[in-house]
Amino acid sequence: LDTLVAAHALLNTEEFSEYLDRILKSGNAVSDIYLCPDPDLLWKAAGQNNRSWKKSLKRDFCSYLDSCPDITFSVLLPYPYIGYWLEMDADRLDATLDLYHSLINELAAYPNTRIFFPGSQDWLTINPGNYADTFFDTNVFITESMLLHVFCDGDYAITPENEKDYWHNLRETIRREQASPTRHADLSNWCLVFFGDSVLGNYPGSFSIPGFVTGLSDAATFNFAVSGTSASNSRNGNRPDFPCAVDDFLAKNTTPSGDGTRFTPENASETDLAGKKLCFLISYGFNDYFDGAPVENPRDPYDIHSFKGGLRTCISRLQEAFPHAAYILMTPTHTSAFHYGTDSNNEYGDRFSDYINAVREIAEETGSFLIDNYSGSVITEENLDSYLADGIHPNETGRLAIACRIIDFMENNLCPVQTFLSAWTAAQDPGQ
Repeated sequence: LDTLVAAHALLNTEEFSEYLDRILKSGNAVSDIYLCPDPDLLWKAAGQNNRSWKKSLKRDFCSYLDSCPDITFSVLLPYPYIGYWLEMDADRLDATLDLYHSLINELAAYPNTRIFFPGSQDWLTINPGNYADTFFDTNVFITESMLLHVFCDGDYAITPENEKDYWHNLRETIRREQASPTRHADLSNWCLVFFGDSVLGNYPGSFSIPGFVTGLSDAATFNFAVSGTSASNSRNGNRPDFPCAVDDFLAKNTTPSGDGTRFTPENASETDLAGKKLCFLISYGFNDYFDGAPVENPRDPYDIHSFKGGLRTCISRLQEAFPHAAYILMTPTHTSAFHYGTDSNNEYGDRFSDYINAVREIAEETGSFLIDNYSGSVITEENLDSYLADGIHPNETGRLAIACRIIDFMENNLCPVQTFLSAWTAAQDPGQ
């Protein structure tokens, strides 16, 4: 037996003791035990009495840490939605945070124990889309990601050196939300269709950029972004670049080329989409630069093997099919790759800034809106490490920042357009 999973919320330390006894007496070799205790539940089980609390922890939990020094105990503390903390008055908030602190102090005394707390991360706790039925139940995407990041990569580990920072950050978030709750525009009457590369397509669910947009604004989002793709068809159809993605979209193809799309309009019912306004958001440029695709073919402005030609061709096709939709082009952010984009990537001498300028020019030429993530974003060349995971792809904080910018931009700039269903119907019937 390699792994044993107990899908039961342990309500008291006696249950911990029972589980651990059975595991340790099973005869199987045990190297790691992963636990997700809720300090508040354990406190209530101890009669909300500090002496009973410490005694039960020592007897039913810490004794195993002491007697099993060769087993690593990894403890993941709860990371509830911010609403959980906001419902508490000041006294209860202090008491609950003291519980967390007390449990950490008890466990940290044992060298074979690792403690993790992601609950001070804004990107996680302020997005209601990350949670399911209760303040504590994250959706499947967040749960899977959290277990991998915590138990495999060691992220969000609490140490004596950083514990104060964790609680300070959480308290500051709570104070900020109490004084001025996070509010975003209500985009529930919008349907947003995303095309792009791995910046949009690498991450599933509620912590992708489209997922953050949905969670914070209630917009319906469909993500056609595919990792590794470009606006140009520079590899002659060997991957689902923008021209192929548009072919699939206009054909209502649910099994498109290459890696495929993540969502299609067929995934939602007519009731879900009825009356919604349609907006396309398009974000390419990184892979065109990395692959050395020419920025433009001066002899053929619609050459899809060039960056501007691919953008120009695909946007024109979408505008012909959906003339009343809104269109937003987004530039890439800064990058540290290839000496911060200053390296020339092809025989034409194109640099990253040339692709950025090309997006700006195509937006103006096609009458599209522009979100300039290169020069107008909180993500700058100086703070890349805070927002990008690898110098290219945004981390959770970066994805949240980009999503918030999309929401704010739409609130401030977009006017009513034709509904999604009527636009979609018109695209299928040229006679309309």
